[in-house]
Amino acid sequence: MSSEQEILALEDARLAAQVANDTRALEGMLHDAMVYTHSSAVVDTKASFLEALRSGKTRYKRTETRDRKVQLLGDTALVTGAASLDVEVGGEAKVLSLRFLVVWTKTPAGWKFIAWQSTRLPA
Repeated sequence: MSSEQEILALEDARLAAQVANDTRALEGMLHDAMVYTHSSAVVDTKASFLEALRSGKTRYKRTETRDRKVQLLGDTALVTGAASLDVEVGGEAKVLSLRFLVVWTKTPAGWKFIAWQSTRLPA
């Protein structure tokens, strides 16, 4: 498996864990210094992101990605692409169409997800 394929497999696993609300799996994938910037401009840390999932404040119902590209820069992997998400935030259902940037970093414990930045696509 190439490094690019490994990163895409990790991304698939992360997204599946979000939809399954598998916070135990996510906890192992997320870097302690993670910064998750939602398309709403809300910023989560690893702790606040996991708490939002555990509490039910945020529920990912469906995630589809497309046009993903991986750039490897030493111990950093950038993934860009587009996504469609069905998510429930604070009881409100949302359908989001986004462009995103994901960052993974290689650590002694393996690749860890360290950043997400997304922007809503025009309707």
